[in-house]
Amino acid sequence: MRKLALLVAAAAAFGLWPFAGRLGLVTGSIALLALGVLLSLTASATIEGLAAAGGALGALAAALVGPASPAAAGALLVAFAYAERTTRVKAGTARLVHVGGALVAGALAGTITAAYGSGSAAIRVVASLVAAVLAALPLFVEADDPVAYALDGLAEDGGEEAGASLREGAALRRHVDERLLDAAAAREVRASWKALVRLGEARARLERARAGGKGALADAPAAVARRVDQRIGAHVAALRRAYLLADTAHAAEASEDVRALEVVEATGEKLEATSEALLSS
Repeated sequence: MRKLALLVAAAAAFGLWPFAGRLGLVTGSIALLALGVLLSLTASATIEGLAAAGGALGALAAALVGPASPAAAGALLVAFAYAERTTRVKAGTARLVHVGGALVAGALAGTITAAYGSGSAAIRVVASLVAAVLAALPLFVEADDPVAYALDGLAEDGGEEAGASLREGAALRRHVDERLLDAAAAREVRASWKALVRLGEARARLERARAGGKGALADAPAAVARRVDQRIGAHVAALRRAYLLADTAHAAEASEDVRALEVVEATGEKLEATSEALLSS
């Protein structure tokens, strides 16, 4: 679903890009800004300030260099759109490949858009789809999950107990399968993940203030920190239990589906009967 959202956003960005100039200075600029931010948010698969800023900068850069070089405009638009995701690529070499792939893919997408943007409607649609596929190529470079990445970062400043729980939550996030949850459970689990991140942020602020010895939080009693630590641990335990129950229910459902087994057994019996008939003739 996230990849489909990116393809739609990229197709819209490159498909509507040639027409933004016809909308006037203000309206066209707002349209380009909105398309750039939308592309960045879908590329990052998260609503983050860095992602939105990257999309805005990409749209601005594309608008500035677009008249002179569509390839450079496309390269900058896509590279800035993936800026937040680039920070979550762990290996240094993979990060360079991610950035380079975004630049090359964006340059090709921009070139195709400029070359066929004035063609017929069918040609423009095909060009937009090709540009969208090119813009999605950096997704082949693996990046850390946004929530897991945030939890790992918060664990560094959250104290010993909270840090351990946050790292456990990050590891859980990386290995769970969201498809095992039904719609209602998925909504509750997403809300719990958001609450866990907020608790981690609060615990990190509390720890930094106490370590720095400044501000109102510096005098916060240790009981507050312990209560936040307990709440973080409870959230992680609840999330683990929710995924375990969903996995167990899915396994139980799969074990009760014997239709495939019955078909195989029936086919085997037919083949066995046919073989015996052939041997006895």
